[in-house]
Amino acid sequence: MRKSLTIAALAILFVSGAALADTVAITSQTSFSDPSGGNISSTNSYAFQGTSTITFSVAGKTCNLNGSARGSVPMGCNYSLTVSPNGTITGSLTAGNSVCTQSSQVAASCK
Repeated sequence: MRKSLTIAALAILFVSGAALADTVAITSQTSFSDPSGGNISSTNSYAFQGTSTITFSVAGKTCNLNGSARGSVPMGCNYSLTVSPNGTITGSLTAGNSVCTQSSQVAASCK
């Protein structure tokens, strides 16, 4: 009986063990010219089980970032991108290691 309870507990643990490892957060900035001075900034993020390559489209560009499935990244590859009013994309790696796309290459990964 004890053995079947242990097996059942482990089965539940492994089924629910698919952790959301990677995250992409995008902030969009808006600037009003008439009436002047108004600004809007909105942020949303998407968390998911790590993949080898994270591909998404934003501001008319396709971004390809390294995902945590490329290697051992215990905390996942987590990115933050900002789209300015003129469409310029800036970004950084907020958590991860050398497997992930490094901060200096995040914006260049969007073409």
